[in-house]
Amino acid sequence: MEILNEIEDYLSNDLYKSDFFQLYSFTTENINGYMQFFELKDKSLLTVGSSSDQAINATLARCNDITVYDICPLTKYFYYLKFASLLILNREDFLNFLCKKQNDIECNRIFLSKSIFNRVKNTIKYLDYESYYIWDYLFKNYKKSDIEKLFRKDINNLENIIYCNRYLKNDYNYNHAREMLMNASIDFITKDITKLYSNKSFDNIWLSNTAHYLNSQDIDSMIKNCSRMLNDNGKMLLCYFFNTSMTIKGFSVEELSSTISAQIKIPGILKDEGKNSILVYKKIIL
Repeated sequence: MEILNEIEDYLSNDLYKSDFFQLYSFTTENINGYMQFFELKDKSLLTVGSSSDQAINATLARCNDITVYDICPLTKYFYYLKFASLLILNREDFLNFLCKKQNDIECNRIFLSKSIFNRVKNTIKYLDYESYYIWDYLFKNYKKSDIEKLFRKDINNLENIIYCNRYLKNDYNYNHAREMLMNASIDFITKDITKLYSNKSFDNIWLSNTAHYLNSQDIDSMIKNCSRMLNDNGKMLLCYFFNTSMTIKGFSVEELSSTISAQIKIPGILKDEGKNSILVYKKIIL
């Protein structure tokens, strides 16, 4: 299996390290902050992946046609690990299994523990056999410290994670997410966002957490390319700009794209970030 060879190369070769091969355990952005600007019920969504939280939260808004894209080739496999864990574990065990916390030695014994994986692996097999094969191979043949290398080392603050993920807010939402995911259709695309293309069209597109990785020319190209995949009167999110002037390397919003846009500011998940700037584009048919 080619992806398993890539994983083994990554774990064994320190020169091969790449942030784009690593997963986010949970989102680091305020999804709840921007979901309110989109109509998701019975609509389609193209969204960035990695943590899978964008897709999971969207299903709570009754979006059941979702395509997840990400440059990270592990996104699909992590989604099924996360989905199976959500189905089998209670909310506390789910968070402890997938969230490594700062200075919490007791909880971190459970993080990616083999005993917890053994509780969920048969469910992964039922959901997606390829994902089961990969995770089962890793947990059988690698130490926990090695598997952890597949995940970004961002500090996971539990309060922030729950704040920006509606499905983790309480047990009711958590259990409801289980039901909604069972009825959702979720597809996966592994692609560089600047080269993203799909034959499908979408009512909503979330270019989450992409703006600060790209230069202005790439952003302009990405917006125009994705606009071609956007249905009439569909909406597209571009975030984040970690300033309030909405200027990217000397380019104003108007210079970045001819698409009609609206500037919106939402609270950051960290107090010292203040407000994060996002763009919501609406495709208007004149």
